[in-house]
Amino acid sequence: MKHKRNGFTLIEIMLFLAVTALLMASVFGMTQNSIRQQRFNDSTQNFAEFLRSVYSQVANPQSIGDGRSDYAIYGKLITVGEKTDLGGNAISNQQAFFVYDVVGDSVGTGTGDAASMLSAVQANVVIINRVGSGYKAELAGMAERYVPTWDASIDTTTNGTAFKGSILIARHPRSGTITTLYYEQPIEVNYTLKNSSTNKNVMSVLLTSKLESFKLQEVDFCVNTEGYGKKSSQRWNVRLIKNARNASGVELVGLDSSDNRCKK
Repeated sequence: MKHKRNGFTLIEIMLFLAVTALLMASVFGMTQNSIRQQRFNDSTQNFAEFLRSVYSQVANPQSIGDGRSDYAIYGKLITVGEKTDLGGNAISNQQAFFVYDVVGDSVGTGTGDAASMLSAVQANVVIINRVGSGYKAELAGMAERYVPTWDASIDTTTNGTAFKGSILIARHPRSGTITTLYYEQPIEVNYTLKNSSTNKNVMSVLLTSKLESFKLQEVDFCVNTEGYGKKSSQRWNVRLIKNARNASGVELVGLDSSDNRCKK
């Protein structure tokens, strides 16, 4: 006589649970990879848009005060790797990007390339004002602070090495042509200003004396979503082309491109 079977055996239940667990793990893994890839794309696109926005500000400068100032805005200085933030507080990972207005004499004389002309108009990120018998140095305009999204870091082409340096995006005082220049060291604007704010010579240790060190060259940024000081299996290459003159000079090099210098 045959017995009617009710329910499932223990082995069948265990097999069902095992298959379900494998399916869930697979779906979870794909979801995590998808989220990770989206964050990677967002970090890269956001960083590129940050750079493009700086070009837009340089191309459409605001006037200083009521427009009758002795100073004119000639561009923006971007620094990354400074030791302190705008409030003078120490930065732990030095991955914040600071953007400063670059000003100079409103009437410039002489001829030459962008760096030479900027030097001629005493271009700098600070303005020195006389206060009583002394002097006070202040930032020429409101500084901007940018930090990569999703805890990403911006590397050099060497994997895991944080990018540091200074980028000058400036309009030629005479022709108005925008030029992009790079200096491999971060200019310590915040630290210098905090510790020498009453010194008339603070300008000499900031931008003006370093203009001759800025060069026309390509600059490669590598977006690393693993974070500061860590190595990543894939990094997207954001490039400033040599002598970039507008936002189109900010290029995204594909992950699989043979020209991606961030594959190292």
